[in-house]
Amino acid sequence: MIKQLIFNGDPKSTLDVNKYLQLENKCHSLLNNNEIRFVGIINRMGNIISGGFSEEVDLLETDEKRRKLYMQTALEISMREDFNDTLGKINYIATNRDNVLVITMPMNNHVMLISAKPTSKVEQIITKVHALGFFQSEV
Repeated sequence: MIKQLIFNGDPKSTLDVNKYLQLENKCHSLLNNNEIRFVGIINRMGNIISGGFSEEVDLLETDEKRRKLYMQTALEISMREDFNDTLGKINYIATNRDNVLVITMPMNNHVMLISAKPTSKVEQIITKVHALGFFQSEV
């Protein structure tokens, strides 16, 4: 797993060591699926706090573009949560592009971001996420 970890002193952007290690292990387990390219836990400021890329992945974007994507993802979830009272809680958002399937899932003050092959099945990935217990003790 290629590491990408940022801690900024913001209490919402850091985790205690045990939670961090649990998340890292779960992210690594999910990355064992050859359909999945990236799994990351992002804080509401758009910083990666856990996760990374599959070792087989060639990074297509620069660090700057990836950070922009992470910030956009956090903002998108935050803006959509404004409608939770009337529409209900967001379970996940799936975006299927020509080259990638992107799944975002809110986790309290964080967002899970998953990148997979465009032919991957969203429901199968979501089932694996829940089976690994990502949401049992949310961040």
